[in-house]
Amino acid sequence: MCAMTNIEKYTIFLIEQYRSKFGISANSTYNLFKEKRIFEYINDTFEAIHTLDTDFVISEIEEQLITNAENKI
Repeated sequence: MCAMTNIEKYTIFLIEQYRSKFGISANSTYNLFKEKRIFEYINDTFEAIHTLDTDFVISEIEEQLITNAENKI
């Protein structure tokens, strides 16, 4: 069995936090993050965001979702 990277652990944590905040399933959150390229955002910004307040990071994810929707990504 392979050990998860810190980015993978943090991504799972953020899925759970987002899911909990909005009352949706983990599967729905995963699909949303995948469709709107949030996984890429987390991966690209991990070093900057992983030490920030969770509520702030969730707000940043919400902004990314809006931006990506406006850009039809």
